[in-house]
Amino acid sequence: MKTIIGALVALALGAFSVASAHATLVIGTMTFDPDPPLDGETVSVSIVLEDPGLVEVEDAVIFLEVRGGQDLAENEQPGDEALHITDRLEEVAPGLYRGELPVPVGEDDITLSVRDRTYRQEEAVANIKVDFGSPLGEVVFVLPPTAIGPASLGTWLIWLIVVPLAAGVVVTVLVLRGGKDHADADGAHARDDASTDAA
Repeated sequence: MKTIIGALVALALGAFSVASAHATLVIGTMTFDPDPPLDGETVSVSIVLEDPGLVEVEDAVIFLEVRGGQDLAENEQPGDEALHITDRLEEVAPGLYRGELPVPVGEDDITLSVRDRTYRQEEAVANIKVDFGSPLGEVVFVLPPTAIGPASLGTWLIWLIVVPLAAGVVVTVLVLRGGKDHADADGAHARDDASTDAA
């Protein structure tokens, strides 16, 4: 019985953490191979995504966009066309994403936009100015918390209200039923004891 209750509580807490995880900052670390990238060649890009508690962010839908050296704020949505947009980066390990990026010829000073499209109506972007003319090492960026779209409000309400309430009802029924079964068993033992004493 305690195992069932523990599992239900863990499920309810897990549901809450999934719902609240996307409303936090995501810290990214980007590396290049080779470093520095060579003009006109394809460079392998690795990105590690972690939340502020340094827990890997899994199952993210990440794209990279290459732009000329524009003056964009760190989390500003770019308004122009990108020179190149990668395919969705592949998650090769929990929180580790890899993809290939062509290096523009003759443009050392470029802007990379990391775009997180994990949720349909929520999109986060981080713009990073990089100089491909010199070694880059680890490039750190931050994806901001994303706003909740109106259509996903119902989903949030289900995860934050309905699921915990349903788990509470199930736990209550199991506890009350477990107490009734225990009382029935005690009554049967008392009847057995009374019949043994009478004999």
